Amino acid sequence: MALLLASAIAACSTTHTVRPLGRGNGALNASLGGPLVVVGSVDIPAPILTLGGAYGVRDDLEVTAHADATAALYGDLHLEPGVAYHPIIREAGAVPTVTVAGSVHLITDFDAARVFPQVTLAAAWRVRRRHLIYIGIDDALAFGSPTRIVVGPLGGGELRVGRFGLTLEAKWLAPYYDVAPTAPTWISPDSHGYLSVLLGVTRYLGETP
Repeated sequence: MALLLASAIAACSTTHTVRPLGRGNGALNASLGGPLVVVGSVDIPAPILTLGGAYGVRDDLEVTAHADATAALYGDLHLEPGVAYHPIIREAGAVPTVTVAGSVHLITDFDAARVFPQVTLAAAWRVRRRHLIYIGIDDALAFGSPTRIVVGPLGGGELRVGRFGLTLEAKWLAPYYDVAPTAPTWISPDSHGYLSVLLGVTRYLGETP
């Protein structure tokens, strides 16, 4: 359970909520990747596969849901329902679209369970009106022994190809936390925090611009 919890915090899914979908529109997405670890002599992202989707209930509000497919292969359950609100929406210019997203991670191996909230703050800029670059902060409260706040920066970009979005994202969660004594061998600056790399693909549904 401890390894699953750490992986869940560090991996999650790529940040799909930085683009407003608009009322009545939807999206299906998948992301692969996670914390950088040493496998043999090669540094690779942990192969964590997350599947999910979102639906626009208003032009500035979506409901979201994600499931960790890799956890399911090991007999664990990890679900993440949430919402995303866009208090500022911009189609172009220096002022970004601002997103505040909240979700709840529900994790169990059916012997023990963990529930913890996560908040993501992001600013996104359109490139040529279709593509995106974004930066933000992830913040989760992990209940347990001990209970701790896991927070850190993220950044990424989305390339639009027709109705699809291709995403590359990096995040560095808990850069203040010494991971050197833990296993597997986490790869991060000065052995602190969880440095993650994720690839994502999104299929936009409806009239999402």
